[in-house]
Amino acid sequence: MSDFIDGLRAVASAALFPTDGELTAPGLAAPVRVRRDAWGVPYIEAETLDDLWFAQGFVTAGERLFQLDLLLRAATGRLSEVFAERTLAEDRFARTVGLHRAGAHVAAGWDDTDRAMHGRFREGVAAWIARMPAPPVEYTLLDLRPDLPDDEASWAAAFAFLAWGLSGNWDQELLRAWIRERAGDDAVRVLLPPLPADPPVVAAGALDGAIFDALPRPKAQGSNDWVVAPSRTATGGALLANDPHLLALQPGAWIELHLSAPGYLARGVALMFSPGILLGTTDHHAWGVTNVSGDVQDLYVERLNEDRTAAEFEGAWEPLTVHREEIVVRGEDEPHLLEVRETRHGPILDTFPSGVIDAEQVELPSDATYALRWSGREVGIHPSLTLRAAQATSFEAFRAAALGLECPGQNVVYADVDGTIGYACTGRFPIRRGGDGTAPVPGWTAEHEWDGWIPAEELPWATDPERGFLATANNRIHDDAYPHMIGNDFHTPFRVRRIVEILQANDRCTVDDMVRLQLDTVSLPAREALPLLTALEAHNEAARDALDLLRGWDGDMVADSAPAAIFNVWSRQIARRVLEPRLGEELFGHYHAWREPFQCQALPRLLREPDGWLDDELLRAALDAAIDELRETCGDDPAAWRWGTIHRLRLAHPLAAIPGLEPLFLAADVELGGDEQTVMQAGFDGRQGYPAAVIPSWRAVYDLADLDRSVGVMPAGVSGNPASPHWNDQTGPWLGGVPHPLPFSAAAIDAAAVGDLRLLPG
Repeated sequence: MSDFIDGLRAVASAALFPTDGELTAPGLAAPVRVRRDAWGVPYIEAETLDDLWFAQGFVTAGERLFQLDLLLRAATGRLSEVFAERTLAEDRFARTVGLHRAGAHVAAGWDDTDRAMHGRFREGVAAWIARMPAPPVEYTLLDLRPDLPDDEASWAAAFAFLAWGLSGNWDQELLRAWIRERAGDDAVRVLLPPLPADPPVVAAGALDGAIFDALPRPKAQGSNDWVVAPSRTATGGALLANDPHLLALQPGAWIELHLSAPGYLARGVALMFSPGILLGTTDHHAWGVTNVSGDVQDLYVERLNEDRTAAEFEGAWEPLTVHREEIVVRGEDEPHLLEVRETRHGPILDTFPSGVIDAEQVELPSDATYALRWSGREVGIHPSLTLRAAQATSFEAFRAAALGLECPGQNVVYADVDGTIGYACTGRFPIRRGGDGTAPVPGWTAEHEWDGWIPAEELPWATDPERGFLATANNRIHDDAYPHMIGNDFHTPFRVRRIVEILQANDRCTVDDMVRLQLDTVSLPAREALPLLTALEAHNEAARDALDLLRGWDGDMVADSAPAAIFNVWSRQIARRVLEPRLGEELFGHYHAWREPFQCQALPRLLREPDGWLDDELLRAALDAAIDELRETCGDDPAAWRWGTIHRLRLAHPLAAIPGLEPLFLAADVELGGDEQTVMQAGFDGRQGYPAAVIPSWRAVYDLADLDRSVGVMPAGVSGNPASPHWNDQTGPWLGGVPHPLPFSAAAIDAAAVGDLRLLPG
């Protein structure tokens, strides 16, 4: 096996992007310099913007070609051309939702700058494919060649793919409907309850919105960002911290870059499929984002005629639009045919994805016909956003550029060298004629139609608050006085409360302080539930030992914590015993896959007010089961139990699932602390035990007093090539909280450079 892996590593090595010397890149108008630092981060310097975007595409393809190929296939429903029937369900869902149709619609609205920027980026990708010394090893293993589309629509579909993963809340609507049908309205109020509003703590411009109250959102990913004014820092300048949370994937979602050309200077992280820096800093200002978690999706229950060719609306029958999709499946002579039917509201769905890790497509019941309206079918992101955001010279100009983040809507924080800090909500959020977007609504009347969007100028914003900081973590961003409904299914507010707790206690913040806060693993929901759980009277010696450990615990989910292991395993056993009898096994799995509503709200409430849901007998039985589970996985000595033993982070390339290939494609398998409500995000799939599923995909802290003091780190590395020294060289620093410097000035880049490559016109 070792010889086999060594042979594959040699094949992978042949495809490595060069880091020194000269390389022709047909399509360039002038030479481009690409230097590297010790972490393999490319510093690209071009004489024109056109050549900068070309070189970015060239370098990105050199580091991440196979990942880019798969991403475009996923967005356009073409994975089965590679993986045969294994991915047919995913392709069918992507084609049904119509991510490729959304891409075509959004791309049709690109302006000349968008087209020029993205066109040059794509030309750079194509130039690398034509010039590469060998294809990445994945193509050899799969007997394929790179097959990337060139049309704008297919690449714009990647924006729609990104937006889909950060949009809500159609699956939440289904959960509410199914729980109500199965267990009644009281169960909905217990399992998906609204939160009381917190006191307003951030003035959102003239709208005076609050950023610290929230509603539950068991959906998709989260993030943290905060910004601290110079009055509260030790550096004399503003500090900005950001760690977007995404699924634990290898390679990761971002590529770290420094880009320079006349008219553009920025460093940070970029998307694989579009030019410019999406999150990062210029020499004037830095910015970061979290997902708004607004409600941009509605399910409509449709009435179809007898032959299911038309939908009723306002007493008339409207013919359905039919899209005939052909899905090519590897190894099969004929494509699979799929008819996607659409009403005025959107495509009719027949499946939905359940779970976090390895989400499965589950068939929807046949007793209702659901059509989905989603803002991402109508609006998106334009490639020129990165250029306009970087060229802004004030918060007002930056906010105007950031409003181009139409879907997915983002909470953007801002800091500049003049000491200004700011916050802007972005996104297109529908104005509904009726209803609150929390449950499916009738599609045959006009009572629940959308009447345009919340005006951009009326979205919440804030600048230079008296308290000296701004923070968001996917929580509700306004109070009840706000005149519009952005959503109801936000994340719970515990991460942002912990961030505020730490920031309020420190009026001399440093970069190191911000790094430590990003690594914080204290769970406020655990602290709330702990005294309620430990009030249980022990019924045997093992239970007494476990409860004693919990009574001495401060709620810190650090990886080596025995109480954290007991708390999480016990909570999972309680959830199963409480919910399965009421919901059934399947619905329980759908609900508890994203643990947040139960863990952060339902469980503390039920422990305070059992109301027939649980009692001491159930809690004791769950504790016994938890102890048995931990003995089996961690040994007999409770003091030696570790949360990290069962809560591990596995960064694995998709091909690591093929027997024998794991030694090449497994980037990390390590213990991890935290959970879904710690600042150091480490959420997991409640259906599948405890492996970490959602993690910080990039951590950065920018010091606007001296950008060379800024730091950042990725979970794995810059390269997507397993033979590269930068395939997973950042995992240790990411785990240990030792981010690498982010050189920005010319002198700092000169000092950090260890590789120097000149790309020459061919």
